[in-house]
Formats: sequence, C-alpha cells, structure tokens
Amino acid sequence: MSRGMTMPESLSAPSDKIIYQVGLNALRYQEIERIAKRLIEFSDYTVTSSDISKDRPTPISWSFNPSVNTTKNTMWSLVSLLCDLQDVDENKESDDKDEFKISFKMSHGVIDRQRIQNLFQKIITDRNNFTHHFENYYVDPSSNFKQPHEVVLKRLQFEYNDAGCFLEKLKSELKMKIDFIIEHMNLFSEVVTINQVANIFDEAYQSCKRSDGWAVWQQVMHYVYKTPNTQTNIEKLKKKKSLKTTKNMLICVFPNWLFKDEPTKNGSRILVKVDNTSVNIDSSFPKIIISD
Repeated sequence: MSRGMTMPESLSAPSDKIIYQVGLNALRYQEIERIAKRLIEFSDYTVTSSDISKDRPTPISWSFNPSVNTTKNTMWSLVSLLCDLQDVDENKESDDKDEFKISFKMSHGVIDRQRIQNLFQKIITDRNNFTHHFENYYVDPSSNFKQPHEVVLKRLQFEYNDAGCFLEKLKSELKMKIDFIIEHMNLFSEVVTINQVANIFDEAYQSCKRSDGWAVWQQVMHYVYKTPNTQTNIEKLKKKKSLKTTKNMLICVFPNWLFKDEPTKNGSRILVKVDNTSVNIDSSFPKIIISD
C-alpha cells in the first residue's frame, strides 16, 4: 500500500479499494494545490505596521499581505508563478515615518526551478488524467485490453506516492519561507522599538542639554520614563541584547553615545551626549541551503 496510508481491512473487494484510493489521490492533489498557493503568497508579500509614532498609547500591530492573489489560479498557472520567483530577491521599504512597511520577493531556497517545474508538470498530468480520463486507467496502452483492478490500484498508489514526494518538497520550502518571515517580523519589531527609543531619548536630551552639550543622565531618564510604553521598550531591548542595565544596552545599540562622570559636592553624577547617527541592529536571518 502507499507510504503513510494503510488500506482499511474492511475493504476486500478490488473495486472498493480503488474507490478508496481514488479518494486519497484526490485529497493529495488538493493539498498540493493549497500548499503551492501558500508558497507563492509567502514568497511575495508586504508587511505593514500600525502607526509607529512615539506617543502611541497602544502596542504596535502588524499586517501580512500577500502580493499575489492565488484564489482563482489553476494548477498550470501555479507552475509559472512558482518558477517566476526563482532567482529573484528584492525588498522595498516605505518612506512614511509613521508607518513601517516593507515588501519582499524571495526566490526558493530548498527547491530549484527545473526540478520543481518537471515534478509539478508530471503531477498535473497525473492529476488531469486522474480527473478527466480515469477510464483510460483500465486500458492497456499496448494491447487496448482492459486492465485488471490490481493493475489500476498499483498505478493509483504509485501516483499517490509520487505526489507525496512532491508535496513534502513544497512543505519543506514553505516552512523555510515561514521561518524567514518570522525572522523578518522579529527584526521589524526591533527596528520599530529602537526607533521609538531613539526618538524619545533624543527629545529628552534636547530638553535637558546644557550649554556644554552634556545632559545629566538622571534628568534624561526622568524625562524618558514619563512617556508611555518607553520603559517597556527599554526592557525589550535589554532582554534582546541580554544586558541588565539601560546604560549598557544603549551603548550597545547606539555606539556613538557618550557617557562620563562629573564630580559633584557629594560625589559624582553621570552625563550623557545622545547621538543616534549610528545604530546596531541584529539581522541574523536563517541560512538558505540548496538541497536535492
């Protein structure tokens, strides 16, 4: 019997076994079409954030929008769409300061163009014969004699397994795409958080800055923590960078910031110069590995 599926013992008549196998094949072809459509959608998409203005009182939300609507696509057109995405990698960011929006078009990582085209075309041919010319399964092409049920069943099982191998390749590629998108979303979230933190600290610095260009760190932090969600964003970045203090996190994210101690009557205090012209952002995406 076909891999991963056992014929029910209650099916003893050959014709019943064929009917059962026909149902399995039909479901598998439907799943291939569904996964192929999702793969296309996850290869060409736009991610958009909600309003990211610094004084936004509620958490940022994200929307994922595929650039291609595959609802009405046929199996043959899906082949072209999949292959057209090969060797195309590009992205485009929005210039809107109150919205974070970026579009991606990704080529395939674990399947190659010629291989997927050949496999997909074979599967579609099998599916079309299965759907529209099933009576030919019972005809021996060499003699035109009727094929026995056992021969027809073996052919259906072979095509079921063939489709299963192709389906696993599509699923593997889709998983890679989803993992990649998750990494992108995490990066987007970090970028937005850093942008908000940078804006509020710059505002605080400009408000507290002395004539010599330095600002008292304690005054800056007091100003910063009056802004909604700022402490939450700071804690997010500290956790992301695995750093315990806000100062060390800010030095890590903004390498051009300057800190120094200033003597006072009772000891010393920390001064800061905020400079957001350089930012360190983690961008370690999953490696894409070409496989057979």
